[in-house]
Amino acid sequence: MPMSRTVAVIQARTSSTRLPRKVLAPVGPVTLVERLVRQLGGARELDAVVVATSADPSDDELAAHLEAAGVPVYRGELDDVLARFAGAALSHGAEVVVRLTGDCPLHTPDTVDEVVAAFRASGADYASNVDPYTRPDGLDVEVFHRGALERALREAQPGPDREHVTPWLRRSEAVRRHAHLHRDGLGGEGLRWTVDEPADLEYVRRVWARLDEIGAQPHSYETIMKAALEVGARDGADISNRGYYRSLFEAAAGEAAPPLRLERSEELLRRSAAVVPGGAQTYSKSWRQHIRGVSPVFLERGEGARVWDVDGNEYVDLVQGLLPNVLGYAHPEVDRAAYERARRGHSFSLAHPLEVELAERLVRLIPCAEMVRFGKNGSDATAGAVRVARAFTRRDRVATCGYHGWQDWFIGTTSRTAGVPEAVRELAHPFPYDDLEALDRLLSAHPGEFAAVIMEPFNFFPPAEGYLQGVRELAHRHGALLIFDEICTGFHMGLGGAQKMFGVLPDLATFGKAMGNGYPISCIVGRRDVMQTFDDVFVSFTFAGDVAAMAAAMAVLDVLEHTDALPRMHAAGRKLADGAHALAAEAGLGDRFRTHGHPAWTLLRFLDAGGADDPVLKTLWSQEVVRRGVLVLATHNVCAALDYAAVEHVLRAYAEAFRFVGRLAAEGADLAAYLDGPVPSPAFRARG
Repeated sequence: MPMSRTVAVIQARTSSTRLPRKVLAPVGPVTLVERLVRQLGGARELDAVVVATSADPSDDELAAHLEAAGVPVYRGELDDVLARFAGAALSHGAEVVVRLTGDCPLHTPDTVDEVVAAFRASGADYASNVDPYTRPDGLDVEVFHRGALERALREAQPGPDREHVTPWLRRSEAVRRHAHLHRDGLGGEGLRWTVDEPADLEYVRRVWARLDEIGAQPHSYETIMKAALEVGARDGADISNRGYYRSLFEAAAGEAAPPLRLERSEELLRRSAAVVPGGAQTYSKSWRQHIRGVSPVFLERGEGARVWDVDGNEYVDLVQGLLPNVLGYAHPEVDRAAYERARRGHSFSLAHPLEVELAERLVRLIPCAEMVRFGKNGSDATAGAVRVARAFTRRDRVATCGYHGWQDWFIGTTSRTAGVPEAVRELAHPFPYDDLEALDRLLSAHPGEFAAVIMEPFNFFPPAEGYLQGVRELAHRHGALLIFDEICTGFHMGLGGAQKMFGVLPDLATFGKAMGNGYPISCIVGRRDVMQTFDDVFVSFTFAGDVAAMAAAMAVLDVLEHTDALPRMHAAGRKLADGAHALAAEAGLGDRFRTHGHPAWTLLRFLDAGGADDPVLKTLWSQEVVRRGVLVLATHNVCAALDYAAVEHVLRAYAEAFRFVGRLAAEGADLAAYLDGPVPSPAFRARG
């Protein structure tokens, strides 16, 4: 057999759990796996294609069918997938190995060629187009050197690393990795072209029926995309890689984690009680939000997606400072920009040119922005926006939806009303999200009195079709301004925020948190005529013009605009949510666990048998997770530094926690008896 330099190895077997024998299912005149093999015949970068299957009798028919069709087949151990795959590659003389899976009959030769070419140009040991996905699920390509595969074969341990081919390669610090992004503008991200369920199979059959009308294989990505859209897009709602998550769950011991050493944290907390009211400067960063005696209280340092507490314990941080660290801790480019600016002065006696440059950039990036004013935190921005709206409209009342900061004008609408005058409280009126009739009733109850409707345009539940546009129309009909509070959504969900995502322009908007990657900066942006009211409205404080934070913001925007940081964040967030769902289901808790929101910012909910929130279940799960090195509150606050190794660390911790808690729940145990600390208190309680 001739030695081949670049070999594509297709993993295929008939014992699929969800759709057995799918690779042998007919797709037109040939089987599903043959469709894939024929497509790869058009790949210029490949020297050979081989199918790796098992030596188990269940795969005899598959092997015989492929061999009769002239397709090379390698058979190896059923349970050691890595060894089977490596045997196929090495026995065919591969120097460069391309990994593909047999359930992707809409794969395209140009996709394979692009990733292989990018791999060669990168000088890396491993390259893929799956982290993040920018093409449909089902066009996965992973490419790696023979040496990297041989190293994985030697060093990967039994369990998930051998039940799958590339986890070790994607996690190992010894492997140089490269992510290839297809920037083709065809809109394939989020579509589902793989086959795991009967509905997937029927979909690819319809697409291939259309392709067969066009002509013989192979077909390009553009051709298949056109045919797929004619048939009707199938979105990627189902969870991919369930088999890998199942492997993580099966490898989990499901026992309680040992306690952390927290002596230094507890000592500092005792000292703090004497000198710091509340024990921290931000309520949600205090010990009250975590399990006292179980979780760390003080952090010492952070780097990327990881933090270390004062006792030396290491965690993957899914809090990220309550969302500011969009790029992760201590980002070198951002820190360098802030340092270089600060060493030349950063709080000047007059305005600085950087104020103009950053404002011009935000005007270009944010759809509603025509002018900009800066602040230091989100509450500065929302309070300033409300004051300007009141001055512009000459009205006092404000309708609110969401959380908008700590100042009197808003916090009086919550259970935290201590110190807020009743006269101030009477001027702010909460309204429910996604209910236009409720908002109309509220505005109509005080005709001509509302200055603004301020709302988070998206939190964890997407708006109904037309809702945000309806809010805008209602606000304007009643003579009020619409303010989008994008402190949380801004820059995490895209450079233009939720307003760009949903195509609705507010009159004013506020941004902060991620804007400086932890450096304190926020802004108010909006319509020129409204923003010019700042000439008369006094919103002014010493550090609003801190140009070190502005330099940091410029560096953040450089990274978000010109790199793949946002797609990588969103891909990591999807993996975390998908993995958590799959692991909960494996543990028998599928009906008691939910996620909501955007991949960059996802809410985790634990439910009781009646569907209500279950704080005890959540707290016990959190106890197990934090003791395994994952810092998380109620959400996944995802940063761009959350790489494959960090995601896998989190998912392994989740697997252990779900298996342990699921076993107790199945046994009918009293979950509270397994808690080593109190259930954390919420920041806000329902008002009676």
